[in-house]
Amino acid sequence: MHFSWNQHLELSRKVSNSADAHQGVALALMGVGLAILAKDLLAAELLDHSNSHTPTKS
Repeated sequence: MHFSWNQHLELSRKVSNSADAHQGVALALMGVGLAILAKDLLAAELLDHSNSHTPTKS
């Protein structure tokens, strides 16, 4: 699953807005959001790393 940065920010806003009324749901969403963010950041880092080590033809 790949979220854009704007989608990560929107999820963060929704969690923040629901935190007062629904603490349990907010904590669950925060955990899911952090897991997705970590996966997306790792994927971006691996993609960047693989692109920087791709041999070029002369």
